Amino acid sequence: MNKSQTTLQVVASGAALSETAEGLEQRLSRLQTLLRRLLELAEEKLTALARADTEVLQRCAAAEAEVLDEAFRLEQERDAIVARLAHGLQWPKGRAVHVTELAGRLGEPLASRIRARSMGLREVAGALREKNRLTASVAQNLQSHVRGIFSELAKVNQETVVYGPHGDHKHTNKRSWVDAVG
Repeated sequence: MNKSQTTLQVVASGAALSETAEGLEQRLSRLQTLLRRLLELAEEKLTALARADTEVLQRCAAAEAEVLDEAFRLEQERDAIVARLAHGLQWPKGRAVHVTELAGRLGEPLASRIRARSMGLREVAGALREKNRLTASVAQNLQSHVRGIFSELAKVNQETVVYGPHGDHKHTNKRSWVDAVG
């Protein structure tokens, strides 16, 4: 193989890596958009929980399922692209591949764009994690409150009879559902 053939192979290899890296940037961008949509849905769920709007909650759950399906598919594509890039850049075997480190081995401006997308994705993921934590907490508190109400409602119209200290019966007043709900 002569020098010009080797140069052509390196150029072709570099072009393929650039194309693959651009595909990674596109996937990261789309994942960021999907996570932003999940963040919007989490906000809608939180508002719906506050209003006890089951219709909105069901609509959010359906939309979330669609977004998560697409995000899962994109994650798989992203992982495959990262593996191809790591192979093409001769990444050391056994060493974890991080997108930001991988981007450092690519040329500019593509490396900067991939790092920026990766950091933006990380920020949105953190905000989504926090919003989901808050939503879960509100849902748990609401569930606990509703369980308490049902527990009190189960006691309504029951008359408790106990023996007093002198063997006499002690009676409690019957309670209504209004007492249980408050």
